[in-house]
Amino acid sequence: MRKTLSILILLLILSCDKSKNKTIDYGAFEITVPRSWSEYEIKGIDSYVSGLITDRNDTLIFDLGAYSPDLTRNPELLVFEESEYAELTTEQKEKLKGKKHLIVADFTSADYEPKNYLKYEFELDSIDCFQAKFIQPKIKGFGASGIYIDSLKGGGMNSNKIRLSFYGNDLADSTQADFFKALKNIRFKEYCE
Repeated sequence: MRKTLSILILLLILSCDKSKNKTIDYGAFEITVPRSWSEYEIKGIDSYVSGLITDRNDTLIFDLGAYSPDLTRNPELLVFEESEYAELTTEQKEKLKGKKHLIVADFTSADYEPKNYLKYEFELDSIDCFQAKFIQPKIKGFGASGIYIDSLKGGGMNSNKIRLSFYGNDLADSTQADFFKALKNIRFKEYCE
């Protein structure tokens, strides 16, 4: 009787233990995210666009198509004209304190080396069968975090490449960590066969 009771209690505990994650199927790929995150639908014009809403109400958007953006191609700088800096929120200005940035009177007359003030850094890693750029702001929580994959199919300069970008803006450290973990586990259903 004790053995049967122990087995029943164990089965009850196991059946109540729900996974902290869920898998969302976007057709071309699947991603496993925290259960508290929800899908976010967006209408794209020339690509498949959709996304997620995190438990902190951050919006994470992906763009799957020929024109998906790579943040490292048109680098943003941590250089601000005085008027632009004045429009930043108090929170944004706090994040900049003690970090390498520059405030200038006028972009056209300022003398600085742009490569010293890049807003983003990236590293290459793999996702499923592809090489991806994992991109994050140099100042945590001050810019976009996510991935860019240059070509899921196609090749050559004038081909019909399919690219993927998936970004969220101004993410907290814990949200960015969960997001990168989810991105690392993307499974491409039709591209990696």
